Amino acid sequence: MKKRFITLLAMALISTTTISCDVKDDLDNNILPSNNNSTANTEVSIADAAKTFSQEQIDMANTAKNASYLTDEEKLVIQYCNLARIDGKAFADAFLADLKTSDNNYEKSLIDTLLSIKNLPLLMPNEQLCKAAESHANDIGPKGERGHNSTDGTSFADRVRSFYSGNAIAENISYGYNDALKIVRQLLIDKGVESLGHRKNILCDKYCRIGVAIRYHKEYNNCCVQDFSDSNGDK
Repeated sequence: MKKRFITLLAMALISTTTISCDVKDDLDNNILPSNNNSTANTEVSIADAAKTFSQEQIDMANTAKNASYLTDEEKLVIQYCNLARIDGKAFADAFLADLKTSDNNYEKSLIDTLLSIKNLPLLMPNEQLCKAAESHANDIGPKGERGHNSTDGTSFADRVRSFYSGNAIAENISYGYNDALKIVRQLLIDKGVESLGHRKNILCDKYCRIGVAIRYHKEYNNCCVQDFSDSNGDK
């Protein structure tokens, strides 16, 4: 049976009284990759950024370069997210060219959204947020579970804040991929997620810290957890 490649919505939470980016908790249980979805463009790599970004921008986006606690692929997840935040149009030209003639509403809206994205704050890797993401990936992956709460019932907010006490926090989870660009494309397209919560988290100007963990998942082979925050938890 063909595996489902599923994204779960990111919950963005809560400073004290507000919800960051107006993200709700939507669960999408039957999203299959289309011909134009994140499985496409497999030959595109970070080198293709040179077509539309300056070398200075490519280097700026590589904020995780010296983060020894991250794998190379996890570092690339952050770099791709940062490139989208630096210049959305250039990102679309370099990595989403196959979507520009799509008639899928999610793919068309992503291209439109990226046209207005320019010079958002860079996402800086944070070791504590990476530990929060790793802890969740290692919890749900071997058990084949999905969702934002821990398998022992601990809420997403309590889990993340036990590692990093930022004011605004959010989480994305991608299932099915261990390739950085496919992960970022999947989350940005947000196919079937009406609130576009994953996309909003990646492109939200409130966030400047990120943790990433790509781990084994019993049902979907791979999962990638992204935890976002502002800088208020820095110590």
